[in-house]
Amino acid sequence: MFRIVGTIWGAALVVMPPVGPKTKASAQPLTIFEIQSNTIDGDASRLDYQLVDFTGGICVAKFAGSRPRLILQDPAFPDGWGGIQVKDWAAFDPDPTKRLYEHVSIGDWVALTNVLVEEFRGTTFLQWQKPNSPSFTIVSRNNSIPPPKRVSVDDIAAPVGRAGDDWYVEDHSAERYESMRLYVTDVTVTEWDLGKAVDNYNLRSADQASCWAADYMNADAGVLGYHPFVTVARHFCAVGGVLEQYAVPSDGWDYYQLITLGTIDLAICGDGDSDGAADLLDLPRLHSCGTGPGCGGGPGVCDPPAWTRLGLDWPHQYCLMMDFDCDGDIDVKDYSGFQLTLSGG
Repeated sequence: MFRIVGTIWGAALVVMPPVGPKTKASAQPLTIFEIQSNTIDGDASRLDYQLVDFTGGICVAKFAGSRPRLILQDPAFPDGWGGIQVKDWAAFDPDPTKRLYEHVSIGDWVALTNVLVEEFRGTTFLQWQKPNSPSFTIVSRNNSIPPPKRVSVDDIAAPVGRAGDDWYVEDHSAERYESMRLYVTDVTVTEWDLGKAVDNYNLRSADQASCWAADYMNADAGVLGYHPFVTVARHFCAVGGVLEQYAVPSDGWDYYQLITLGTIDLAICGDGDSDGAADLLDLPRLHSCGTGPGCGGGPGVCDPPAWTRLGLDWPHQYCLMMDFDCDGDIDVKDYSGFQLTLSGG
């Protein structure tokens, strides 16, 4: 493994890690919370570049990519410091017993030993690397996926442009949500082709707050890197995904991005079958969501949303596109919203 610490005349400056055994950061296995919240400055983990044993978490997503990774969450910490990503550097090893990615399924609680904590471009990763002799244990299978946390757009605010085309967040208050599944509601795409990879798009709320999103982990993204639903001026009842940080301050970048994972993370209002349009074929989804629990008749927002008690797969995405007033349940106001959508109102 190596680190890119800068560039010289456009070429990457690479620093190889020191050779030799590493010392364990703790004699006891650590939780996601203990790894993620133990920060130097509200951002980087104090355990950076140390070996740890890890109590584990539930696999909520997998991303193959060039370096396969698992996204794990601990349901004991739903409000922050509850998610982490694991990169499998042995995913293509000839010896299948050395691999991790292929042995873990969504819903598995997996614990790890001898994994390296690394702050890589702002995001805290656990690195599964064969030279460290890591091992894993599937503690349990078929666990319920922790529901994603609803956050405001301001909670994961977009960076602010500076002189010289630099983009930096005002602070790192979003750090607590890193690698957790989140969603924002009632947002519109106002710009795209943003960020280091020119693949971010800006989501703006009704109160003019902004956050950045990207689709590079989205299994349904198109050849240009965006999901087909993502176009400038597109309004969504909700957008969900996993929060990541990208930080290379020397190059002018430090921002958070909500990474969508599939079509179902992009909830077009009224589009119950996720085909990109609201029509009469979406009525069954509206009826199904409308027969679920409500907020008890009172004002305010259900948190978590009422439909998370329906026992459905990906329950938040199942009904978000029908929550026209973004209050956490599906009721008569949302039926009116659906009618207006069909009539072009």
